Amino acid sequence: MTNKLSPEQSWWGWKLLIVASILSVLFMIIFYLAINNEPDYMPSQKKKQMMESHEQMNHAEMHSSSAQ
Repeated sequence: MTNKLSPEQSWWGWKLLIVASILSVLFMIIFYLAINNEPDYMPSQKKKQMMESHEQMNHAEMHSSSAQ
């Protein structure tokens, strides 16, 4: 018996392993970016925008009341 078809010794086995690894890393990067960058229409982003607008209004009210 020969080991001609073993993936460890075949050039195609290593090439496919490298291609699969690169594609896996690329997929994980895209997946990570998709999770971290939620679009504006997501409920969590709407809550965040509401909180920021309330904070800005409170900040403006504090400055206007302290100026008087």
